[in-house]
Amino acid sequence: MKYLKKLSAFFLCLALMTALGAGTAFAKTDEDESDDYSVSDVYFDVTDSAIYVGWSVGDGECKYSVQLYDSSSFKSKNKVGSASTVGYKAEILDVTQKILNKGSGTYYAVVTCKKKPKGASEYDSAYAKETIYSDELAEIRKNRKESAEASASSSSSSGTGVTGVSGGPGVSSGTGTAAGTAAASAGWQALDNGQWAYILPDGSRAVGWYEAGGKWYWSGEDGIMAASRWIPSMTEAGVYYYVDETGAMMTNATTPDGYQVDADGKWHA
Repeated sequence: MKYLKKLSAFFLCLALMTALGAGTAFAKTDEDESDDYSVSDVYFDVTDSAIYVGWSVGDGECKYSVQLYDSSSFKSKNKVGSASTVGYKAEILDVTQKILNKGSGTYYAVVTCKKKPKGASEYDSAYAKETIYSDELAEIRKNRKESAEASASSSSSSGTGVTGVSGGPGVSSGTGTAAGTAAASAGWQALDNGQWAYILPDGSRAVGWYEAGGKWYWSGEDGIMAASRWIPSMTEAGVYYYVDETGAMMTNATTPDGYQVDADGKWHA
């Protein structure tokens, strides 16, 4: 009987060791997968109102750098705008404004993972090539202008007005350049480089945060509307707002670079 008990204990230990070994193997597999800091299948998506760069990611979570070039030599002098850093879940980036600023031509989008597996000497990257024609850019500008005009018209008919708040959306104190003006007298103005400005009744450009057509927009000191970028809060440390490709602040949504903004448009760093 004692012999049988010892034999049973031996086989139980053996089974446990086997199970633990299998668990270790599975853990190692998961670890190997987490080291898959890769990027592939980069592509351009040219629509009637925007131009996007998309890509596929590996299993390892990392941030990605997206840089446009106007030459396959990928030298600093050939960069189109600065690099954009996006989160792991993004897998798409709006590059419309950079290309509108540059004009028609052949573009290269290089997407690079900002982590590399242990022992690797280089970061993984991939690129795509796309020729953007002048008629495509003209169509994008036209559609964006019509969209902005429709937004301004909606603002005028609804009587919401254009108000500026130096602290940003949701802040009740402190008026900005556009405070107290009437939407019926204001309007969007398309600039020669494909950018936009909101013109006030006195002929000046709205600066800072302003509301038009029930949406919030932001313009720098030059009065040029911001698009596809983060805007830091002027009153709350570590709080940011994101304006999309149309310039409108996003709310209750995931930004193109993979971050969640709340109902007030806020993302807390």
